[in-house]
Amino acid sequence: MAKRHIRIHGDNIIECERSLSLLSKALDVTPCYIDDSSIFLPKYMLGEMQVDLLSGHGRWGIDIADILAKHGGVLREYADLYITEIKGDVETIIFALEYCSALPAGNNAWQRNGRAFSSALAGVPYLYLAEIGGVELDDERQVKAPRFPNPVVPFSYLMTSKRLEALCQPIYFAHPSIIDTLFKKYKDVFGMNECLQIIEALLNGKDCSSIANVLTEKALKMVKLLSGNRRTVDTLRGNEWDKLLKSKNCARWLQNNFSELKWKKKTADKVLTTSSFDRLFAKVLGYNCVTIGAKDLPICMIPEDKRLDFLAFLKTLYPSLQFSFDGSKPIAIVWITGFKPRGDDSRPDRGLSPFAKMILGDDAQIMAVVYGPAKESTWEALRESVEVLAKDNGLWQSLFAMCDYVLVDSATCGEKMFYKTEAQLKQNVGLTSFKYVRPSVAYSEHDTDTTIHQLFSRKEQFGVFECLCNPPGGDWSGISYFVSADEEYRWTSLPRVSAIGGKRPDHIIQVKGRNKDVFFSIESKLRGRDLETNIGTKLKTYIEVLFQDLPTAFRSANIDWRLFEGKKIPMRNYTIVSVGAYAFEGVDEMKRQMIRGKLDVVFAFEFNGTTLLHVLHNNKGKEVVGILKQVQLGLNRLKVQIH
Repeated sequence: MAKRHIRIHGDNIIECERSLSLLSKALDVTPCYIDDSSIFLPKYMLGEMQVDLLSGHGRWGIDIADILAKHGGVLREYADLYITEIKGDVETIIFALEYCSALPAGNNAWQRNGRAFSSALAGVPYLYLAEIGGVELDDERQVKAPRFPNPVVPFSYLMTSKRLEALCQPIYFAHPSIIDTLFKKYKDVFGMNECLQIIEALLNGKDCSSIANVLTEKALKMVKLLSGNRRTVDTLRGNEWDKLLKSKNCARWLQNNFSELKWKKKTADKVLTTSSFDRLFAKVLGYNCVTIGAKDLPICMIPEDKRLDFLAFLKTLYPSLQFSFDGSKPIAIVWITGFKPRGDDSRPDRGLSPFAKMILGDDAQIMAVVYGPAKESTWEALRESVEVLAKDNGLWQSLFAMCDYVLVDSATCGEKMFYKTEAQLKQNVGLTSFKYVRPSVAYSEHDTDTTIHQLFSRKEQFGVFECLCNPPGGDWSGISYFVSADEEYRWTSLPRVSAIGGKRPDHIIQVKGRNKDVFFSIESKLRGRDLETNIGTKLKTYIEVLFQDLPTAFRSANIDWRLFEGKKIPMRNYTIVSVGAYAFEGVDEMKRQMIRGKLDVVFAFEFNGTTLLHVLHNNKGKEVVGILKQVQLGLNRLKVQIH
């Protein structure tokens, strides 16, 4: 009988299992699958600890983002994973995990800052696991160069940890495509061992301050390496980072000690702007503003001797608005494009104002200038109710929760608007707990993906390999080809479409035969009608075109992941079988979708205590029958019916 009951609440099954693996390594215990688990809610034993994997946030009768917001987290932003423990009728969050396999450069670098800051405010330890050394590819999938985050981004986590006396920690690992010279350069800042130590300490309620200090030193060393590697002096350097971290007032220190690093930033070329915004931006640019550590970020501080001139200019430029600022604090401006050219929200900008707040805290007053082309419905909602809009929209929530002022000057908005937000942040000093609720799932695409993953993963003994699993919320960071369990080639930085007519699959399963391999290219949805017409042809095209290019990375029994620099790979002849997967709605519907989608196989799942998998196939897809008979072994609550 389990002595402890742990839950992993995650974005998707892949991230849940990745976290299970971390817990397993941290505790030095092998996971043991609990046979009577529902296939869409897998459960494992780690020694005397039961661990449940709940994939898909907000669909198990629990909304952790709402819980965090009620405990001081402010923003309704989900981290990738939350590890919780159930005691009696109370569930408590132990820590949060965030994974970043995407290239941590550009605005992707600060996309997760809102989640990090919210977790820290709610008193939830936050571990940000990011890969370093990944390469950018050109349109021909040729390596251009490694990409790195701006050093201010990892530094913002250190500032938050110090200011809030919280655990908000970046931990870096080697990207699969890293080259040897970069691996050697960064090996002293990689933190796998410390990551496992801190997870073990958090799980067992131990003091982890000494491990956190080691990770802080490694992260600070990473910041210095990143800044030192830049071609021009456009960030702080060396021990300047130490001095800023130790400063009692970050904004004042930057203004008094680093005013020679002038802010210089271009606006987005594709964004239509107003003449008044152009005048505002040009005026601020002419002030030679102070940076928050790097000159090309969309955040700057008005020099103290320009404060009165800036206020007077605002009143002249926007005579219908009433401006007033706190005279005791420096003014920082966050420039928010906020929206794509067609008016849709630009998700990374959600993290920009939290990013500024993590660096500056309450040492400066922050004004957001929103100039992107939002849709008219957004402006109507803003005029009607700031509170309602912020509740339903993550971008506006971050602006009104993190900034002191919000100025709107957009080409798609008929008027200029200025708000004094009166935002106040209060850190939770207790545990973040909530009433335990037995899981009652509303079935979704997550269950289709989880079931497919449970079926085909960890089946190498049958010659079956999972090359890709891309459930909702996945990062689609790579597709693998296996020569054997010990030799793997990987295409990273995947294209969304490989050619006209191509469609990236949700799952790719490789089955090794005597003379050739078979790849099952799978598109998963909740309903059959959600599948695209002719999806089968598109699924095949994507793989065929991708496999014509050389992979980005490889590993072998004797070599850890590295950039692939060879001229060819030992790929055997292969065939591709297209599969559509969704929730069962009848055999006639399966036949209809098979024809409409030009599919070789249709999977239709009937979810219940025991899941029933209905299978329909044509002559090319007949091999799936034998494969399913093998891989379903050990899955007691899954049955297969061939039609």
